Amino acid sequence: MKPLLSALFVLTAFIAVVLITYQHDESLDPTLYKYMIVRFEEDTAAHNAIAAILLNYRMYDTMFEALILLTAIIGMKQFLPSAQELKSVETTDSGGGDE
Repeated sequence: MKPLLSALFVLTAFIAVVLITYQHDESLDPTLYKYMIVRFEEDTAAHNAIAAILLNYRMYDTMFEALILLTAIIGMKQFLPSAQELKSVETTDSGGGDE
């Protein structure tokens, strides 16, 4: 019963978000898009617009994403047990015999 209610809740939330999106149809002038297309060669000295956007305009975004990933990996290494700790727990559990 819980999976059915969860699926129904997710479907209802999805439909609500789609309806809200359709009700608030706004058409904005893409000024940033126009700026990047017109001035990417002057700003970045790159001849390719995609490379200019990924390597220059979004450089900080990419750096901080990598930093967050590295922090998560270091955190998991700190909190998860090492292989030696797991072996010692397995040998202690299986080698007890009569307790």
